[in-house]
Amino acid sequence: MTGPTRTTRSMLSRGLSILNCFRPGDYELALSELARRADMPKPTAHRLIAELVDAGMLERGDRGLRLGLSLFTLGTRVPRQRMLSQLAHPHLKRIHDLTRQSAFLFLPNGLEPVMAGGVLGGRGAEPGACSPAESEAAACAVTKLLRAHRARLAPVGTGRVEWHGPRRAVREPSAEELTRVADQGFAIAGCGPETVAIAAPVVDAFDALIAALAVAGAAELTHPVRTAAHLRAAGVMLARALRSASGPLPAR
Repeated sequence: MTGPTRTTRSMLSRGLSILNCFRPGDYELALSELARRADMPKPTAHRLIAELVDAGMLERGDRGLRLGLSLFTLGTRVPRQRMLSQLAHPHLKRIHDLTRQSAFLFLPNGLEPVMAGGVLGGRGAEPGACSPAESEAAACAVTKLLRAHRARLAPVGTGRVEWHGPRRAVREPSAEELTRVADQGFAIAGCGPETVAIAAPVVDAFDALIAALAVAGAAELTHPVRTAAHLRAAGVMLARALRSASGPLPAR
């Protein structure tokens, strides 16, 4: 039993690493790119991808593979994250209305951000859509935030997805920059010369970071301090709504 169990666990880990190759802004990825990001031979990736397609976790598109409906359906069943996403929507809508830029909700997966919702579309953009640069800048800003507040991350117990392939190419912030992020209460990141994002934490009653809100858009139209104030205010209201919806908090 030991041998098959070890093999099964290894294949499961590889399958998860393929799913985890998709980053914010990725719509479809070629098989060769998935194999490269997951750091596995193409034949192995091809075999695992075929199984993931059969399970509905991946779908075949015109230019490659994309995340499938079954994966989305499964994700919507996660209770706390689903509640947080639902409660966050009106606050994201208000941030979007105030800034006229795309607003995002991210959840921490260790020190990696996972996008969990958003109200997309900035000035002059099609409603409900954002550029890959916006989602990438928002993810980078939240990544800085998570690193600056790593000691305050809420314990998640089990369920964290481990990354086995190459990580997103993000410049590791210096200790000085992380100290500045922690002191000022928000993070700024850019994606190219034209796009900038600001992110602020959402903390629970124990001052643990449970989520992050971010805004991304055109750099010349973004006022970092004013935007950060909107994000922090929304974070306080979201945390209050989550406490009310969750009932009495257990003692730690």
